Amino acid sequence: MATYKQGIVNVGDPGTAASGFHTRRLFNFSDRVAELAPDESPFFVYLSKVAKVPTDDPQFRFLEDRTKIQMTDRSFLINGDVTIPAAGLSAVYNIDGATVDWLLKGMVVAVGQETAANAPNTVILRVESKPESGQLTMKTIAGSDGGVNINDAKCTVIGTSFTEGSGGPDVFSQELDNDFGFTQIFKTACEMSNTARATRYRGYADDFQRIWNLKLREHKVDIERAMLFGQRASVGGAQYTEGIAGHIIANGTPSTENLDLTYSEGAPYFRSATTSELTYDRILSDFEVVYDPARGGSDSKLALASLPVITYFNKMDSSFIDQSVTGQLRYNMEKATGSFGHTVLQVETIHGTMNLVKEPLFRGFASGFLCMVDMDNVAYRPLVGNGVNRDTQIMTNVQSADEDLRKDMILTEAGLEVSLPESHYLINLEGV
Repeated sequence: MATYKQGIVNVGDPGTAASGFHTRRLFNFSDRVAELAPDESPFFVYLSKVAKVPTDDPQFRFLEDRTKIQMTDRSFLINGDVTIPAAGLSAVYNIDGATVDWLLKGMVVAVGQETAANAPNTVILRVESKPESGQLTMKTIAGSDGGVNINDAKCTVIGTSFTEGSGGPDVFSQELDNDFGFTQIFKTACEMSNTARATRYRGYADDFQRIWNLKLREHKVDIERAMLFGQRASVGGAQYTEGIAGHIIANGTPSTENLDLTYSEGAPYFRSATTSELTYDRILSDFEVVYDPARGGSDSKLALASLPVITYFNKMDSSFIDQSVTGQLRYNMEKATGSFGHTVLQVETIHGTMNLVKEPLFRGFASGFLCMVDMDNVAYRPLVGNGVNRDTQIMTNVQSADEDLRKDMILTEAGLEVSLPESHYLINLEGV
């Protein structure tokens, strides 16, 4: 059985060049390659260990359930400047009909508005019919004497109300969204002449094993880069997988002027900020949004961070991690050993847990990246079907018959599934 020890990966069975490497063999190596040098590719390790979902189609599809999002925030906007009639009277309101097909007759709606004294106030309306062509008929129930003006006001459903002896309500069923991704074929070759293989070298008695160790790590790092920065595509017969940061960059609208994160269904989040902008207060406000149940994620995120970002978190003002500050809830930052050999900086906040892990591949244009991944909404999708497993494997002796050399190949066909992008978050910290 193939084993690894002290960073050396032995390939083959029984494991010696003389006895085991002269026939074409296929070795499944998916678990062992994930365990090799885990600090070099932490995201791939986490995906392999906790989020592996095989697919039998190189264009895999998946469903997204946004019920949690829409149940948490059942709201819509009344468009324009309008006057709400007095109680008992109905009016037709212009709304965005494409996003409110879930509104049904009998639903009760609270319309927020401000008085002249800027004090909060609400008007209560009842939906009288399903929306049609961007219009909705609602009856005023309370809060208006016929002179209440609103302008692009937000409305929130606060229940239902029906008359005594009335029949059953209308029905709306929330459909599941669907999306797709591609598997990508990764290949890495290891080659050495038979003369070199027969030569005994200092340091490593078998230099072929040394090269194998390097090529396995190279292969794993290539997959890590694709699942960080890749963008979904199919060009010229080759398929390209999605990457978590690549997906956000491709679909987000980063702007240094837009410092406030605002919820937008189906859209990921991206912030670009300087160190002076990313204060404790700003981070806490961001986390209020990042961990909002209306985004459909969990209250614990894997936070892949560049080395400069890790340094920045530890260099911030002492109040960032000082729990002794009177009257304020601050972060609790503790160093821990992760389940897969990583060093994890656990940051406990009032909104959720951020598990900071160093991502060594966040460098160059990504040197300021902090990518918060909701592990419930990502998956590693190796191609497995019809008795054929295309997860990481080693194919031995793929050289031509007349070549006086040994050539092996590492192959992986897999992709990354990114669902509910609302639950993930990417920040680019400028100037670090």
